[in-house]
Amino acid sequence: MVKKKSKSKRQTLKDKYKIQHRVVETHRKRKKQAKRDAKAGIVRHDKKKKDPGIPNSWPFKEDLLNQISRSREREEEKKRLAKEQRRDGIQKLREHKAAGGTARTLEELMARAGRSREEFAAKGGGVEGDASGNRTENKPSLGQSSRRAYMRILREVVDSSDVILQVLDARDPAGTRVGRAVEEAILSRHDKRMVLVLNKIDLVPKDAVAGWLAHLRRSHPTLAMKAGTNQSRSAEVGRTKGESALKSSSGVGVEGLLSLLKNYARSSGEGSGKSKSCITVGIIGYPNVGKSSILNTLKRSRAVGVSPRPGFTTSLQEVVLDKSVRLVDSPGVVFDDSSDTKRGGDTSLGGHSLLRNCVDADAVDDPIPAVRGLLERCTVESLVMTYEIPAFPSGDVMTFLALVARRSGRKLKGGIPDKVGAARTVLRDWNAGKIKFYTSPPDAGMDDDEGGASAGGVDATIVSSFGEAFDVSKMKEMDRDALEGLPEDGMDFVEMKAPSAEEGANDGRSSREAARYLKGEVDDDDEMDEDSVGEGAGTAPAKKGAKSSNDAVADAEDYDFDDL
Repeated sequence: MVKKKSKSKRQTLKDKYKIQHRVVETHRKRKKQAKRDAKAGIVRHDKKKKDPGIPNSWPFKEDLLNQISRSREREEEKKRLAKEQRRDGIQKLREHKAAGGTARTLEELMARAGRSREEFAAKGGGVEGDASGNRTENKPSLGQSSRRAYMRILREVVDSSDVILQVLDARDPAGTRVGRAVEEAILSRHDKRMVLVLNKIDLVPKDAVAGWLAHLRRSHPTLAMKAGTNQSRSAEVGRTKGESALKSSSGVGVEGLLSLLKNYARSSGEGSGKSKSCITVGIIGYPNVGKSSILNTLKRSRAVGVSPRPGFTTSLQEVVLDKSVRLVDSPGVVFDDSSDTKRGGDTSLGGHSLLRNCVDADAVDDPIPAVRGLLERCTVESLVMTYEIPAFPSGDVMTFLALVARRSGRKLKGGIPDKVGAARTVLRDWNAGKIKFYTSPPDAGMDDDEGGASAGGVDATIVSSFGEAFDVSKMKEMDRDALEGLPEDGMDFVEMKAPSAEEGANDGRSSREAARYLKGEVDDDDEMDEDSVGEGAGTAPAKKGAKSSNDAVADAEDYDFDDL
């Protein structure tokens, strides 16, 4: 069939001029009408329809609004970080020019720094200096490297440090403490000292902090502290006391830690007759326990970057505190075994790692093991009061998730409760601090006689570890100042049960391998990579024949909420 010819766009001059005349006439009438409306005070709105937004009848409106809010917060965080990087870059460029450098722009300076890093890495180097004088190690990012890289950084921190500060989360000191094998490997060298720093004490009740201090001081000197966010270099930083200090941005317990480090710097080397002019203090611990925040608090400035996101610190960083103390910050390392299971084999250690905020909750494929571990260590009454849900059988994770899903309006097609989404919500709330919790110390029920005996043991431990120059009475006074203002009543918190074998809570296979590596017994790094996984691994690979959480959700019975 012959294709029909398209209509020509040609037109007569009569039609052309008619259209032009109509356009001009229309514009003239609109201008005339606008002048009349302006004199009469009439405002004519645009006839375009406005976006009505999200309908209130849509069942997932709240979730979508939360998602939009989180996206907006992430964009603002990116802009803030980019702004800080530009400001730091401009400062480095100024310092470079003041030192006689020839770079004219920031891009030229960064290009030169990149070439220097490549040349240094090609020569086999691992540590380089930046323009601010701090030391940064050229290491791959966490999550992409193997455990071998993390152990190499940790061993370098231990080798170069005279004092090791192990930072613990006051909400779960047992879960955020490295294994006993790793501690023994560090202390196997006669010139090493270890101090435990109980951070975030403002988030737990007073009795829990006091109990954990008494328990931890049986093995190592322990100090209570709250890292501050105040970047002022005033001499009053860290000297505020009471409830006002806990609610402010100032640090609490800073003076005690500073005096301890200064005291050790003065007394180091007295026994051998060789006094050190400067000591190096290494800061280690699990991700997101506040290592970088403590360093900034001691420095009284933003010396290193901090973020609530786990694994933000990706390299070794050295900061000069003063002429006698140097601080070394390190990335967090998880010592849990992802291949082992306990408590019947249905809860992996990776799930317990998620409860310590070692991994981003949004990046977890299967959050149900973490919630199962939460139910194992929390009472039903505390979770019922927190989420305002009916009582459920103890340990029944599927019923708990179904109730939470119903409470938050999370439903799938057909009105089925979204248990996976509810588990992710619980994990996100837990790691974000929306749920106040604390872990009771193992010896919370100790009587007065035992408490008095332990107090003497605490004093003996500190004196024998740090010499007679350390004033134990002053330490007790600082404890009273640090604990002043903490909440007395623990009813507003979710109480978690401490593990039965707290001292060996993290003494798994990975911890023993790390201890051997720190002692130098493992020379071949490949041996550590055969069965180990990188930091931040969420869960273990499923065993053959084991039922996954998705299968468990699919096989779970539908609950009659009216009977609960």
